[in-house]
Amino acid sequence: MLPNDDAQSRVPGRADSIAGMSAPSSVPDQVTWIASYPKSGNTWVRFLTCNLLFGRQESAASLATLVPDVHETGAGERPTAPLLKTHFAFSPMLPHARQTAAAIYVVRHPADVLVSNYFYSQRSQGSGAGSPADFARYVDSFTEHRGDPRWIELGMGSWADNVRSWLAADFPVVRLRYEDLVEDPATGCRAIARLVRPGSAPHEILSAVENSSFERMRQIERADIRARRVGIFYKPYLQPSFDAGIRFMRRGVVGDGRARLSAAQRDRLNAAFGTLLQDLGYS
Repeated sequence: MLPNDDAQSRVPGRADSIAGMSAPSSVPDQVTWIASYPKSGNTWVRFLTCNLLFGRQESAASLATLVPDVHETGAGERPTAPLLKTHFAFSPMLPHARQTAAAIYVVRHPADVLVSNYFYSQRSQGSGAGSPADFARYVDSFTEHRGDPRWIELGMGSWADNVRSWLAADFPVVRLRYEDLVEDPATGCRAIARLVRPGSAPHEILSAVENSSFERMRQIERADIRARRVGIFYKPYLQPSFDAGIRFMRRGVVGDGRARLSAAQRDRLNAAFGTLLQDLGYS
C-alpha cells in the first residue's frame, strides 16, 4: 500500500535551513527532491516552490540555479542547492541519493501523462501534432512498456516503477496529485511550505500560487523565447519547434488524455497499471 497524505506532516530537520533562503550559497549537506515522472507537473511545482521561497520568478532560467536539474548538472557533480529536480526513479544509484532528506513527488494520471509526453516528443522533433496513426502507435508503445520507452532507457523506469520508488521510500515524501493542484493549488502550496518553509504566511502562499498560474508560466515562456534565455522553455536547438508554434506549456488540463483515448485504449491503459490507479485515488 502506498503512503497516504499523512506523509505531508513529516517534516525533516533540513526544513528550517531551507526556510528564508535567498539563494544557494554553499554545498548542502542534504537535499530535498522535486521529483516526478516526466510531464507530470514538475516544472509547475518548481515554479511554485521557487516563488514561495525566493520571491516572484521572471524567467525559467533562474530555476537552473535555485532548483538544479540533476539531468543537466551531471551525476558526478556535487549539489549546489538544497533543492534538486529529477525524473529518475528513486534508487541507491540516484545521484546524491545518500544525501536525501525528503522529497516532493508529483503524480499525474497516466493517460494525461501519456498524451503530454506524446506532444512533448513532437516538440523535440520540431514537428506538429503528428498523424492519428502516429498517436495510436505511441499509445500502444506506452501501454506495452507501461511508460515511454525513451525514459525507461534513461533510468526513469516505467510510470508505475517511478511512482512506487518514490512513494515507498523511507524518508518523508510530500505527495502531490496534479489533479488536486489544478483544483486547489493553495492547499498544495501549503503542503510544500510545511516541508520547505514552515510558518509561511497566507499572503505568501497566495502570492506563490498567483505567480505560478498556468497563464503566468505561459507569459514567462513567451518572454524567454523572445529573449532567448536558455532554460526549461528556451533551448537553441528547439528553434524549429518554436517557429512551428510548438510550446512547452501546452494545455495543462485534467482529463485531456482520457478524452483523446478510445474506450479500448483506456481499458488497456487501466489494465496495465492495475491497482496502483486505485491506490492513488484514480479509480
